[in-house]
Amino acid sequence: MSRLIISNNLLSVAVNQKGAELASIRTATQEYLWEADAQYWGRHSAILFPIVGRLQNNQYELGGKHYEMGQHGFARDLFFEVLQHSETELKLALKSNETTLRQYPYQFELQAHYKIFSDTVAITYTVINTDNQTIHFSIGGHPAFKCPLSDEEQRSDYYLLFNQVEQADRQLINENGLRTGMKKKILNGDNRIRITDDLFDQDALVFEGLNSDKVTLMNGDHQKVLTFEFENFPYLGIWSKNQASPFVCLEPWHGVADHTSTSGNFLEKEGIVKLEQDEQFTCTHKVKIW
Repeated sequence: MSRLIISNNLLSVAVNQKGAELASIRTATQEYLWEADAQYWGRHSAILFPIVGRLQNNQYELGGKHYEMGQHGFARDLFFEVLQHSETELKLALKSNETTLRQYPYQFELQAHYKIFSDTVAITYTVINTDNQTIHFSIGGHPAFKCPLSDEEQRSDYYLLFNQVEQADRQLINENGLRTGMKKKILNGDNRIRITDDLFDQDALVFEGLNSDKVTLMNGDHQKVLTFEFENFPYLGIWSKNQASPFVCLEPWHGVADHTSTSGNFLEKEGIVKLEQDEQFTCTHKVKIW
């Protein structure tokens, strides 16, 4: 697997060409990104496109035809070409092809742009409509961060601190990965979520319309580990595989898994992005290392 490196005097960042997947964020002494141990979860930071989450029965309908697509779409499993690679900047692209058209009948170009400045990595996704019609899609990130950072700590020592006080419900997910419409209060005039052992027993925490646009991972000594910025993303997912998984994912989304009552019509899918011919859609999230 081809791995590409960008760096400055503070950070070194690695990206795999397969899936344009962020694979490492390192300082001189510490790795911050999850190492993709398949015992728990065999990915580092998948790009979710052209859907986020699951479709009901892994199917959807568009233009009178039915298509099949697995969870989170196909981008994470396909190779991207390198468009730009300098010391601190990397841009890769995936263009529609025979493989994508069988699952998703639109012409597009998806770009993933990684840039380091000082102690921060900016990750920008750009979707370009190269079709002769309006296209529809969802897109999101799925970065997993080491938690805890050392063997002397427990994941449950850590907590997440939002930059705004929240009244926030999680959208509950069933065993098939679909949203049920049921909700559970998680933040009630607070801005802190402790990463307890049972936090992910009901799958991911899915939030919509948070006041915050930043969340900081804090350790047991109340020290900042990293700050994750997700400005202008309507949804945020927080996930880990199980009670023993030594990582936590912070996932900014434009889109969300199907509801159990979905019509299956792709144009009616909740959170779907509509992009006119020859237009571009861009979104950026950032990781600041403390």
